[in-house]
Amino acid sequence: MEAYDLSTITADHFSKYMNQAFDVYFAETQIVPSTLTRVTRLSSYTPLERGPFSLELQTSGDHAPRPQGIYKIAHPDIGNIEVFLVPVGTDVKGMRYEAVFS
Repeated sequence: MEAYDLSTITADHFSKYMNQAFDVYFAETQIVPSTLTRVTRLSSYTPLERGPFSLELQTSGDHAPRPQGIYKIAHPDIGNIEVFLVPVGTDVKGMRYEAVFS
């Protein structure tokens, strides 16, 4: 897909890419390899037809937290998509970031 309507994207769009590599573009020259580690269906209210969900991306070896904000994530099959990422913690592998689709 080239362009996404964020109101129609579902958890199923991402579930098949679990544990696969994504690039996170924190800036055009700051591309950080990451892995999709979690897709969680949420039970909160949404006025949209699709249910709310969240994604968690784990950076590979990059422990520097970036500020929350809109960043591009890229995958060879999905293409590029801009999402609001929030740093949620660090571990031995790197930083974890969450995107919530509500």
